Amino acid sequence: MIIEFGNHSIQSPIWIIVVICFILAFVVTYYAIPSIVSVSREKKLFDKPNQRKSHTSEIPTLGGAAIFLGMLLPAILISGADFEHELKYAFISLLILFYIGIKDDILEISAKKKLIAELFAIAIVVILGDIRISSFHGLLGINELPYLVSVLFTFFVYIVIINGFNLIDGIDGLAAGIGMLSVTSLGIWFLVIGASSYGVFCFSVVGALLAFFRFNVFGKRNKIFLGDTGSLILGMVISIFTIRFLESTLPGTVVSSEFPAPAIAIAILIVPLIDTLRVFSLRILVGKSPFKPDRFHIHHKLLLLGYSHLKSTLIIMAYNLIVILFSFSLHLQHLGNIKMLMILIPVSILATSIPGLIFRYKVREVINQLDILGNKSWILPITFTNLIIYYVRKINPKKYLTLESNNKLRGDDNVDLDMIINNAYLKFKDRKKNGETFNLKTTIEELKEAGS
Repeated sequence: MIIEFGNHSIQSPIWIIVVICFILAFVVTYYAIPSIVSVSREKKLFDKPNQRKSHTSEIPTLGGAAIFLGMLLPAILISGADFEHELKYAFISLLILFYIGIKDDILEISAKKKLIAELFAIAIVVILGDIRISSFHGLLGINELPYLVSVLFTFFVYIVIINGFNLIDGIDGLAAGIGMLSVTSLGIWFLVIGASSYGVFCFSVVGALLAFFRFNVFGKRNKIFLGDTGSLILGMVISIFTIRFLESTLPGTVVSSEFPAPAIAIAILIVPLIDTLRVFSLRILVGKSPFKPDRFHIHHKLLLLGYSHLKSTLIIMAYNLIVILFSFSLHLQHLGNIKMLMILIPVSILATSIPGLIFRYKVREVINQLDILGNKSWILPITFTNLIIYYVRKINPKKYLTLESNNKLRGDDNVDLDMIINNAYLKFKDRKKNGETFNLKTTIEELKEAGS
């Protein structure tokens, strides 16, 4: 690969460039974070804990600023000539998201303004940079897309991926960990097919994320969160890499046209995609806006099962890695996109439902007091608050007394029914151990009054 420094060029093996960029990104991010934490403390720029969030102390939220600096510096200093055109527009879009993310982390802006900024940044890379999906790869019998359809569909894909990473940024290390896994997978692919500039950029991002991961997960004095700045930037760069991955497998490229790129891409991004689908569905089913924050995510269920942030993150990363390897094993069976997706999506939905099912089984003795389905009440998803209310009112109005305070539950976005049930279960265990009686209705009221 040729490294370009202004008017000077140096020929070097690609692996040396990858290692240099990875180390440079890591070092820049590693040394930037303590300074950012110090400024955040001085200016009191913290994420404050509440009932919906998983942390219990005030933590700085500007980790995205360090990642932004760390991943872009190597890409700017060491870039191939074939990357310059697209890189220019990618950098402009990332600068826009950096600005809007910093503003949101410091002042908080409305979701509408943030969406407008996202759309503007996406327009730059899609329309000016031409980083877009031009083909469906034969899915549903569709190959090349008309330009307008291509642009609109690509906008949708960018929005889904960007907001998917924003949604999974709920516990220490998760967004950064899934980001490292996804970008590493894509980076290896780019290096294998000879797309050196993209491969180098990928490992610059991995280096920056690894340094952030160290402070986010293991930091004591200098612990920091990704913030909206980080999740927006991470979502954007992974969107760009994913779309370039899809485009690198079209006819006329070095990759066989039979390669199931869409299915592999979904496997690589399975965690943010499935979690977004699952959470949005749950929110709509309980009568809430799909954009209202809550604790319906997979990682919240793992926390309820007693796993730490780090263990929950590692479990989800291991699941993501298994899905990626599984997708390549399916490819070796020459199944094609449709058959692969018909296997991957249902299996992933089932797998991500397991933590919630295990939790409901664990607290079944408490949930069964609802007596909706007798001693099988725990099977009913207890996060479907409105469905429970409807069922009880319609089938057995007397049992509605057990949940007579549901109007408050339904109207309060900070009330987490799972957490209330979990705390009720802990009280149930204590009272059962002491030979005391337990009443679910009374216990729930006590817990709500206590602010759980």
